[in-house]
Amino acid sequence: MSPEEEIRRAERARAILGDPLVTEALAALESAATEAWRSTGAHDVDTRERAWLMLRLAERFRAHFESLVENGRLAKSRLVELERERRFTLFR
Repeated sequence: MSPEEEIRRAERARAILGDPLVTEALAALESAATEAWRSTGAHDVDTRERAWLMLRLAERFRAHFESLVENGRLAKSRLVELERERRFTLFR
């Protein structure tokens, strides 16, 4: 994948993570999972397991998009460095 494409993907990922509806959806999912976990009885292992999986899924969703944002930041840095090297070789 080209650095330009990584940067575009990062911008889209940042927009998605910053979207109020996505933020609200993740918060609602995490809240529902936490409440389900808190309201389980001592022997309700299945409900606790599902709640834990819901929390991990929300965490992984967010982490995936944060990873895309970081990859874009690194790609941008690489492009800046390549441009700097190109300019330097022009003056030799």
